[in-house]
Amino acid sequence: MTLRTGRWIAWAAIGWTSLYVVSKVHFALEGRLGVTGGPRVAPEEYLGYGPGQVALAQWGNAASGLIIISLLVVSLAPIRRRPWRRTLLVLLWVCTAMAAAGAAGMTGGALLSDRGGALFGAYCVVWAALLGLAALAFHRHGRVPSAQEPE
Repeated sequence: MTLRTGRWIAWAAIGWTSLYVVSKVHFALEGRLGVTGGPRVAPEEYLGYGPGQVALAQWGNAASGLIIISLLVVSLAPIRRRPWRRTLLVLLWVCTAMAAAGAAGMTGGALLSDRGGALFGAYCVVWAALLGLAALAFHRHGRVPSAQEPE
C-alpha cells in the first residue's frame, strides 16, 4: 500500500464516517431513535427515555462519529513518537472492531429476523473495511526505525 493510497483510504473513511454523523444529527434534531437504514424502532423503545434524552443519546452518537473522524485526521499527520503512534493505532483498531461488531449485529439481525437493518449492516461492513485499511496504512507508513527514535 503506497502512502498516497493510504491517505486516500483515510479520506474515504472520513467521508464514510461523516455520513454516520449526519444521520445521527438528523435523528437528534427530530428526537428519533435509530439510524438511517437501521432496524425499525418500536414505539415502546421510547418509554425508557425521559424528555430530551433521545436527542441527547443521538448527539452522543454523533460525537462518537466526530471522535472517529478526528482520529482519522490525526492519522494523516507524521507522528514519529512511538507511544503516540501505538496509542493512535490501538484506537483506530478499536474503531474498526466497533464498526465490525455493528456490521455483524445489524446484518445478522436483519438476516435472522424481520426487524430490518440490512442497509445499515452493509454500511457498517464498508465502514469497518475502510477503518481497518486506514489503520493498516497508518501502521505501515511513517514509522521510524527504533534505533533512531527517541522514546
